[in-house]
Amino acid sequence: MKKLFMILIILMICISLFAEVGVKVKLKSSIDKIEAPNEIKVFLIAMIPIFELRGAIPIGMLKYKIPLWKLIPLALAGNMFPIFFILLFFDFITKLCFKVPFLKKILEAIFKRTRRKSEMIKKYEELGLMLFVAIPLPITGAWTGSLAAYLFGLKFWKSILFIFLGVIIAAIVVTSIASLKWVGAGITTLAIIMTFIVNHLKNNKKNPLDRR
Repeated sequence: MKKLFMILIILMICISLFAEVGVKVKLKSSIDKIEAPNEIKVFLIAMIPIFELRGAIPIGMLKYKIPLWKLIPLALAGNMFPIFFILLFFDFITKLCFKVPFLKKILEAIFKRTRRKSEMIKKYEELGLMLFVAIPLPITGAWTGSLAAYLFGLKFWKSILFIFLGVIIAAIVVTSIASLKWVGAGITTLAIIMTFIVNHLKNNKKNPLDRR
């Protein structure tokens, strides 16, 4: 059972960090083909690191027309479900994968990227973890937050609590934006563009010698 969790978690993290738009489209198409109630599909979408809650809520609202009283708990549960297994088994997974050179290189790349993207967590610990997860952008979320919590050595139950609080805040933000439809899409696009610009400027300031 532990080996199964190891394979699933590694695959999901790799997809989350290295997938492109085409993968997202294929995954969503595959989920749409599943013969199951729309509520189950929302739960599955929220579990996937590429989508998480920020993808599940708009899809559930605008495509499946699921009422919010049912949609939000489903999205929260789906987003949080894998987090327990990441925090419980990642230490075991890391030790096992570091024995395989190829997997070790992948994990080291993931760790390096996560540390670089989660300075807020390093500085403010649990509060930073909550804020990091609460921002519904591609570089944030419960999956990346749980990995960062593991890397920075935060305690298990505190990590679970503050990730959950962050997911709740993200649900409120995403629901509000999704309710605005095209206006919300415009706001989200602008926020993503501004985030990438700010990150680019920060990286340039930190590494001025790299441009020479």
